[in-house]
Amino acid sequence: MKRAFSSGIMLAAAGLALGGCSQQPEVSSSPQVMSVAESWQGVLPCADCEGVDTELTLVSSGMTGFASTYTLKQRYLGNGREQDVQTRSGDWVVTRGNQVDPQAVIYRLDPESADSCMSFQVIGNDRLRQLNCNGQAINTTHNIELRHVAEPIQPASGSAAQSTPYQG
Repeated sequence: MKRAFSSGIMLAAAGLALGGCSQQPEVSSSPQVMSVAESWQGVLPCADCEGVDTELTLVSSGMTGFASTYTLKQRYLGNGREQDVQTRSGDWVVTRGNQVDPQAVIYRLDPESADSCMSFQVIGNDRLRQLNCNGQAINTTHNIELRHVAEPIQPASGSAAQSTPYQG
């Protein structure tokens, strides 16, 4: 009995000693995601108005396997709907190459959707050029480019779907 009691005390003391070691800061096993946001703005052509004031914000998680999201805000000019801002959001991917330029970097919005076909080719560090539904250049004399915004909108939650006031 005395021996069992001594063993119990020793086990309890060892447990307390090891328990004191567990007060180290916990290391999270989940990866830390750093979101990076880039924004572009411009007026794209419109068939039945003066143009479509467009703001595109792309949010990239910076880590493989995490979704990259976008927010697209558009306001139609000169048709009495200037106060009506249409906003959509979803996923986007980067693809490479088209028939004209095999090295082209292309941002494709909603890549899994058959209903959406919006793509932009990266032109330098400060412009995106809109492409047609097949990811090819649009033959037009109209402006189809968005310019990089110096200070992108940073969604508070890291999601591009965060609602922010239109700054047009």
